[in-house]
Amino acid sequence: MDAREAADSRPWYHAMELAPGVVTDGWFDLRDDVHRYGIPEDLTGKRVLDIGTWDGFWAFEFERRGAEVVALDLDDETKLDTPPRRVPAPDELAPEPRGAGFHLAKQVLNSKVERVVLSIYDATPEEIGTFDLVFCGSVLIHLRDQMRALERIFPLVRPGGLFISAEEYDRRGALLPWRSARYLADREAAVVYWMPTTKTWRGMHWTAGFDQTDVHGRFVMHAGKGKERFGVRHVVLHSRRPR
Repeated sequence: MDAREAADSRPWYHAMELAPGVVTDGWFDLRDDVHRYGIPEDLTGKRVLDIGTWDGFWAFEFERRGAEVVALDLDDETKLDTPPRRVPAPDELAPEPRGAGFHLAKQVLNSKVERVVLSIYDATPEEIGTFDLVFCGSVLIHLRDQMRALERIFPLVRPGGLFISAEEYDRRGALLPWRSARYLADREAAVVYWMPTTKTWRGMHWTAGFDQTDVHGRFVMHAGKGKERFGVRHVVLHSRRPR
């Protein structure tokens, strides 16, 4: 299957360029925001982990920059952190596993990225190794236990390595004198159990073991199509594991 045929063959989560001028019609087009994350331009010789890869936009971007990449995700929708009232019925499940788009893009791009079907809750250095860079974009915000996930991430980062997290944050809560997080799991929009403030996110990184956590920047991530376009405010945090 060539790039054009692949791009037109299925719905996509990510907008990705499969060949010059051939871009998938994805719900999330992050191409213009890549520079906001502070990712090193040259990752040659580095080992990188992409958490929650979906169609693989970030995994393939890291590989393009020279990295050896491992991408984590789950194939089974019923194993995601979904509130009981919102678990899809069998006839509501997607007709294909979540990894279908990734595997198609990998084939077209002739990529060597390794995709591992594994929850971040269960990821260990013994199973997948350690990494110079661990990336988690718009994933923690959808997890029931964000702190547990951060505790699993810390040992995956090599001493002196970098953890980049980009997540939605609570601006209103920042007006409070203490750390806070709003509970939003029952709203109609995408599942968000807890929406921390930037201060709370930084505190959670410190609790997980990272001695140095800096705010790299903030931006509005745009998604959707046509009249359904929307923006989500994100904060990018860079955390270093002590040597």
